Amino acid sequence: MSMSESTRNTAVDRSLSGFLSVAVVSIAGRVNGVLTGRVLLLVCVLCLFVSCDKDPERRLPVSRLMLSQPCDVRQGCQAADASVAVTVTFAAEPRALQSFPIRVQLEGHQQADSVTVAFSMQGMDMGSNRYRLIADASGGWIADITLPICTSGRTDWAADFELVVADRRLQIQVPFALQK
Repeated sequence: MSMSESTRNTAVDRSLSGFLSVAVVSIAGRVNGVLTGRVLLLVCVLCLFVSCDKDPERRLPVSRLMLSQPCDVRQGCQAADASVAVTVTFAAEPRALQSFPIRVQLEGHQQADSVTVAFSMQGMDMGSNRYRLIADASGGWIADITLPICTSGRTDWAADFELVVADRRLQIQVPFALQK
């Protein structure tokens, strides 16, 4: 589905919701029984609730960018496609239970609306480790990260970045190891 079709479908959904709410309220006002009017009003409210777009970013198409090899998070890991290049850098050695800064920089004609990162360990539940990065004055995105220690002693992590740009979501996975 193209962006214009998505926008058109959203507009149709909203106009249909508006029509339904006006029709139901109009019918509810003409019904003699108070209970029937309340039921119709409840149906109207439910229709409006269901038609609300809770997370419009999730409707955007996804582009998965692959890292160029080799990748050292301290030196910067890069991924690109025809219109944008992304560099992810850890400004300090990542260690468990110690804060370390990360930076995401975009190059190209597109700018990000938001950047998030979720940290995980394959085959091991390490809890929710999701961060929203903040735009800085130089056009990059930054966050201070603190990761838990794995009780089994593992140090292999993956950082899953998601960048929302004007017409799509860019996803990049950066594997790395915590220092002991």
